[in-house]
Amino acid sequence: MSFQTVLYEAAGGIARITLNRPEKHNALNHQMMDDLDAAFIKAGGDDSVSVVILAGAGPSFCSGYDLKGGSYYITPPGEDGRWQVDTAMGALADIEQRYLRIWNCPKVTIARVQGNALAAGCYLQLLCDISVAADTARLGHPAAGVGSSSMPLWQFAMPLKKARYLLLTRRIIDGATAERFDLVTMAVPEAELDSTVEGIAADALTLGPVDARYKKSVYNAALDIHGLGAAFRYHSQMNAMARLANRPT
Repeated sequence: MSFQTVLYEAAGGIARITLNRPEKHNALNHQMMDDLDAAFIKAGGDDSVSVVILAGAGPSFCSGYDLKGGSYYITPPGEDGRWQVDTAMGALADIEQRYLRIWNCPKVTIARVQGNALAAGCYLQLLCDISVAADTARLGHPAAGVGSSSMPLWQFAMPLKKARYLLLTRRIIDGATAERFDLVTMAVPEAELDSTVEGIAADALTLGPVDARYKKSVYNAALDIHGLGAAFRYHSQMNAMARLANRPT
């Protein structure tokens, strides 16, 4: 399987998925969304893989959706360029399922974060089990507009007051602050980013693929009991409805 915008390598029990549009700070367009989804499906189905490392080539991890090059999130489906009930619900449900494939990946997932990790880029690292950020990385959700934040993990992963502070002010914080806010697992000097990620991956490898799958299933099911699965669906539906209410006439 080949990818156009993602680099994929699997060896020694670790699958490495690298977003590879460095000239665009790895902004997510249609092709990258397809490649990223296919890469996680491939890693999830590989019995030799226990750990997945998600990274971004170049200066940034991921700067969010590509606002100029087209993406599932911002481009209305169909020929008339307008959001309709069926197209809005379908498009947002599709994005939700892509997010959930990362969240429910039956491997230990580790995000390696440098540079910009903004909006959907910040959400990608939230979807991973463990996030290691450079202390100089820039994280947050600066996107504006109704329906621009269909991301229930913010309030599950972070203290409520911190999550709402970032979402309602659209502030961007550095990696060190993101660690204090519980937006990432830890922040380290950028020179130590690779060695820290590799050390965590080595520790996670000791689980083995069967134990990793079991633990991920149990941990995610426990959060579903607390309503996370329903929150994903609700946010997706509300995001779609907001697009209808604010579509151009």
